[in-house]
Amino acid sequence: MYVCLCAGATSATVTEAVARGACTSKQVAAACGAGGDCGRCRRTVRAIIEQHFADPAGEPPCRQCTASVFCQLHNGASRSTARAS
Repeated sequence: MYVCLCAGATSATVTEAVARGACTSKQVAAACGAGGDCGRCRRTVRAIIEQHFADPAGEPPCRQCTASVFCQLHNGASRSTARAS
């Protein structure tokens, strides 16, 4: 499914950018263009980011984490991996 018509970015393209480390809509825009033009797709981009970083155990994020920005501890690591470090 197309997420961003301006850049021609699909959900797979955005998901790949997030998997490579983009954790904000600005970082996704820099990586693949989605959300960098008119901005109508930013809500969908943020939802993909949130889904990627969702905790399957249902634990709430720490105080430093928000819906689109994650602290150094949780950025790019699962909670179980982060705790083990």
